[in-house]
Amino acid sequence: MVLFSLLCVYKLQDLRFDYDFEAFFPNEDHELELYNKYRKTFEYDNEFALVAVENNSGIFNKAFLNRVDSLTKVLSELKYIVRVTSPTNLKMLSLGGLVPMQTRALHFEDETLYKEDSIKIYQSPHLVGSFFPLNAKSVTIYLKTQDLLKKKECDTLARSIERAIFKFKFDKAHYVGRIFAQDVYLKNIQHEFGIFLLLSFILVIIFLWFSFKSIYGIIVPMSIVLISILWTLGVMSLLKKPIDLMTVMLPTMIFIAGMSDVVHFFSKYFEELSKGTEREKIYPLILKEVGFPTFLTLVTTVVGFLSLLFSSIKPVKEFGVYTSVGVIIAFILSYTLLPALLYFFTPKKLVTLHSSNNRTYAIMRKGLFWIFRHQKTILVITAVVLIFSVIGIFKVRVNNILLEDLSDRVQIKRDFNFFDENYSGVRPFEMQITVVNKNKSVWDYDVLKELNKVDEFVKKEYNVGFLLSPASLIKTIYQNTNQDFLLNFPEEEDFVPIAKQLKSNKKNHDIKRIIALDGATARVSGKIRDMGSIKVTEHNKNLQKFIDENINKQLVNFEITGAAHLIDRNNEYMVNNMTQGFLFSLIVIAILTFFLHRSWRMVLVFILPNVIPLIIIGGIMGFMGIELKAATSLVFSIAFGIATDDTIHFISRLKIELGYGKSLMYAFKRTYFETGKPIILTTFILLGGFMSLMVSDFQSTFYFGFLICITVIIAVLADIFLLPVLLFMIYRKKETRDKTEETQEGGTRQD
Repeated sequence: MVLFSLLCVYKLQDLRFDYDFEAFFPNEDHELELYNKYRKTFEYDNEFALVAVENNSGIFNKAFLNRVDSLTKVLSELKYIVRVTSPTNLKMLSLGGLVPMQTRALHFEDETLYKEDSIKIYQSPHLVGSFFPLNAKSVTIYLKTQDLLKKKECDTLARSIERAIFKFKFDKAHYVGRIFAQDVYLKNIQHEFGIFLLLSFILVIIFLWFSFKSIYGIIVPMSIVLISILWTLGVMSLLKKPIDLMTVMLPTMIFIAGMSDVVHFFSKYFEELSKGTEREKIYPLILKEVGFPTFLTLVTTVVGFLSLLFSSIKPVKEFGVYTSVGVIIAFILSYTLLPALLYFFTPKKLVTLHSSNNRTYAIMRKGLFWIFRHQKTILVITAVVLIFSVIGIFKVRVNNILLEDLSDRVQIKRDFNFFDENYSGVRPFEMQITVVNKNKSVWDYDVLKELNKVDEFVKKEYNVGFLLSPASLIKTIYQNTNQDFLLNFPEEEDFVPIAKQLKSNKKNHDIKRIIALDGATARVSGKIRDMGSIKVTEHNKNLQKFIDENINKQLVNFEITGAAHLIDRNNEYMVNNMTQGFLFSLIVIAILTFFLHRSWRMVLVFILPNVIPLIIIGGIMGFMGIELKAATSLVFSIAFGIATDDTIHFISRLKIELGYGKSLMYAFKRTYFETGKPIILTTFILLGGFMSLMVSDFQSTFYFGFLICITVIIAVLADIFLLPVLLFMIYRKKETRDKTEETQEGGTRQD
C-alpha cells in the first residue's frame, strides 16, 4: 500500500486539467455527423471572438474611431487570427455597371461624412445589432480565429487580445468567445478542485470530532479516504485521464462514499470493544453484521454511478466509471487497511464513548417509541408531501442556457450579457441548405427566392445578427447598388448580373464560407441572443412550420445545425439517458433485494423510502423553478444509489437481530440503537461533502450539491421515521400469520 501510494504521489504531477467543449456533444446523434460535415465544408461556427468597445459620449467621435481602427490593425496582426472585421474596415459591396465596387460603411477619418454614414448605417438592418447597437454607445469587432486551437494557443491569443484592448484605454471593453470562456472554465475547475477537497476535509473533521471526541477518531478515517482519493487520481493519471468539468467533483464523491464505509466499521468495532468482545473475534463479527450490508451498499452506489454509462456524453460516462473505481478502492481499504490500523492501537476514550449507557441511546429510545405510537400520522404526512411533490414535478422544465453555468460575478458572463442586451447576441445560429433538385444549384434564381423567404422569417423570428447567407449577400449588394436599403430581393433581370459576378468569384474565400463550390449546399449563419433551449426550440418549431407551409421542399431542404444546437440536443439526451439510467438502477436494486429477501413486499419497503426523496426533490425543483438540465438530471441516479445505503444497513441489521431469536419489538430496538448513530453520522458527512459543492461558481455544480443535500436529508428522515413503520407492518403481519398457522397445526394434531 505504501509503495503504490508513493507511485500515485509521483504520478500526480502528470495529472492535467482540461475542458473540451466539444466532448459534451452527443456522440450517438446523426446531427453530430451532419455538423462535422457542415463545418468541414464551410467553417467552424464557434471559432470566433467578439470585442465591443464603449464610448460614453457616442461612437461618432473621431478620436474614438481612430483608436478603434488602430485596435483593428493590431488585432489583425496577431498570431492565430484569420481575419478581423470592424466598423472602420467594413465594406459595402455594390455593382457599378458590371464591375463590383467596395465602399466604406464608415468614413471614420472625415467627420463631415459622419451624419451621412450614420443615416446609412442605421438604415441597414444587417449592420444594426451586429457591428452597431441601437444606443450608438459602442461598436463591435469580429475576430475569426484559426480552427481547433489548442489550450496553450488559445491562452496566448486571449492574453494578446486583452493587452491590445487595454493599451487603447477605452471607456469600457467587453470580449467573448471560446478562447476566453475555455480559460475561465479551466481556472474555475482548478480553483474549485482544491476548494471542494479542503471544505469537505474541514467539515468532515468537525463531524468526526463531535462524534468520536478523539484525534485518533479523526486521523484514521481521514487516512483511509485520503488514500482512496490518492489512488483514484493516480489511476486517472496512469490512464492519462485529465480532470474536467465532471471529474472535478470526483474527490468529493469518493470522500463521502468512502467515509460512510469507514464510519460503519469504526462504530461497530468500538461498540463491540465496549461490550467486552475479544479483539480477535471482532473482525469476523464485523464481516458478518456490517461487512455484508456495507458490500451491498457498495453495489448499490456503484450501480448508481455506472447508470451514467447510459449517457451519450463521454465526460459523463467517464465520471461514472472513475467514481465507481474510487468507491471500490475506498471499500477495499476500509476492510484491509482500517482493521490493521485499529488492531495496533485502540484508544480507551473511543471505547467508553461507544458504551450503550450514553445520552444518544436515550434520545434514540424515545424516538423509536414515538414512531410506533404515531404510525398513522407518519403515513398521512408522507402521503400529503408526495401529493404536493407530484404537483411540483409537473412544473419542472427542461432548459439550457449556454453560460448559465457561470456566476454573474464572473466577468465573461457579464460580457456575454452585454452582447445579449445591446446586440443580437453571441449564440451561433447555423442552418444547412441542401438543394434537393439535382438539376438546380444555389445560384438559380428560384432557389434563392426560397432562401430569401427563410432569411426574412429568420430575421423576424430570432432577431438574428451577423447574418450570412446566399440570399442576404445578393440582397445586400442589390440594396447597396441602388442606395436604397428598403428594397426587397431583386427581380430576375436585376439578379442575373449580381449572381454572374459572384459565381465567377465562387472560389473567393468569403463566398466559399457561404456557398459550397459545387453549389449543392449552402449556409445560413448568424448570432442570436441566448434565450434558453425552451424558447429556441419554440422558434425552431415555428421555423419548421413556416418551411413546411411556404417552401418548395422538392427544390431545397433546410436543417438546423451548429455547436449551440448540439448543446441543446445534448441536454435533451442527458435527461432521457439519466431517466434510463435511473430505471436501470431501480430494476437492478429491486432484483437484488428480491433475491436477498425472497419477498416482493420487502422490495417495495426497500424501494419506497428511497424513491420518495427523489419525488420530493422533483417537486422542490418545480416549485423553486430549478430547471432540468444535464447536471441536475445526474442527481437522481447518483442520489438513489447513495440514499439506499442507510436502508440496507437498517434492514440487514433487523434480519440479523431476528435471526438471533429476539422478539420483533426488541429486534427493532436493537436495530435502531446499532444502526441509528452511524446512519446519522454518515448523513452529516454526506451533507458536509456535498455542501462543499455549493460554493461553486458553476451553477450546475451548485445545484448538484444542493439537490443531493436535500435528498440525503429527506432520505435519512424516511429511514428513521417511515422505514420502521413499513417494516413493522410487514413483520407484524408475518408474525400474526405464523401464529395463526401454529394454532391451526396444533388444532389438527389434537384432532
